[in-house]
Amino acid sequence: MPLQSAAPAGQPSHDFGYGDDVEMIDHPAATTQSWRDDGVSSEKLAATADVISEGSIENQDEDEASKINKSTPGDARGMIRMGKQQQLVRHFRLVSTVSFVALATAAWEVGLFVITPGLTDGGRAGLVWSVLWNIVGFGPIYLSMAEMASMAPIAGAQYHWVSEFAPDNCQRILSYISGWTSTIAWQAGNAQGLFLVGSLIQTMILINDESYGFPSWQGTLLAFMAVLMSYIGVVYGARVLPYWQNAVFVVHVLAYLGYIIPVWVSSPTATHKQVWTEFSNQGGWSSMGLSVLVGQLAGISTQCGGIDTAAHMSEEVQDAAYSVPRVMVAVYVINACIIFPGVVTIVYHIDDLNAALNDPTTYPAIYVLRGAMSVGWITVILVLIALLNLASNIVYLAAVTRDLFAFARDRGLPFSNWISKVRSPFTP
Repeated sequence: MPLQSAAPAGQPSHDFGYGDDVEMIDHPAATTQSWRDDGVSSEKLAATADVISEGSIENQDEDEASKINKSTPGDARGMIRMGKQQQLVRHFRLVSTVSFVALATAAWEVGLFVITPGLTDGGRAGLVWSVLWNIVGFGPIYLSMAEMASMAPIAGAQYHWVSEFAPDNCQRILSYISGWTSTIAWQAGNAQGLFLVGSLIQTMILINDESYGFPSWQGTLLAFMAVLMSYIGVVYGARVLPYWQNAVFVVHVLAYLGYIIPVWVSSPTATHKQVWTEFSNQGGWSSMGLSVLVGQLAGISTQCGGIDTAAHMSEEVQDAAYSVPRVMVAVYVINACIIFPGVVTIVYHIDDLNAALNDPTTYPAIYVLRGAMSVGWITVILVLIALLNLASNIVYLAAVTRDLFAFARDRGLPFSNWISKVRSPFTP
């Protein structure tokens, strides 16, 4: 039953409850008291109006900024929660980000050319099993990173996540160490792809002219050329970066099929026993187990690494908290489905392991191609691989610069003010 208020004689009583039992009345005394001092009331109303006006202007500014940088309301809330200002334009969508990360990781274009350590220390079987267990082992790592990216989609990625989840007493030092480790690793990883482009160009020359001496200084100059082209692509092609990813991703898949299908059809093969159970220790280690562990470097290099590229591009992905984790998981699955069949194809068609390791090109993957197709077709395939690696270097460098920018924005690097400076229109 509603509670009934006590009312003075001659005035109607009213109930404190719900529905029609509540009767709202004007209280003359209260009205008189509220407006007794017109000056004070006017000042209060003016102050309230100013606050409302400022809030409206601020909301309008935020809406205008969101239109310019293409942020969703969720993106804006996320940046506010993480204490960061949105400085970059969110050009990327879910599909274009999948293509971007797949190209940046270059699963087969790089992965099939870094298998020599695995074949040397472990042999065919050592390489196959190390690739498989690294793919499986890194699955939970990428799932964990994807979950953190859904909570904090930010370009700093790992070091920012360490800062958020570490205990308060060691939060600062652990995030600083993580930031430096991540930044150095990304810079070094970028160099690998650049030198591979130069090496592949020299390999094409060698295949067509066996007298070519493969001088190292020429490979270095070609790598410098790859650096220059990547720089131009990232700095001057920043606006169009999201728009050619999907087309090149299609080439990435078709070129992969153009590589492995002729090998399946024409190349000599090894036995099942050689591929799955025969390990070798050509590195001269004290035991076969140690040799396989050393040789798994190739498995680590081909295990879909670099998928956190998506996290470092988070501030340029629309609806990042939703898109980035899904991109990471999708590319992990895509790359696993590409690299493992690719490695199995290579080892099945190495009929002579010693000959493959001593091939003049230094690449067992090219040794396999030489047994499957003519020099002309090998050249065509290598041209496509070199171009795809060049595209990979461009998008990988873009992710590297975003990681560097984020760490400098948090004052983790020397000359942070200069490195983190963003020029209009929103390009680090």
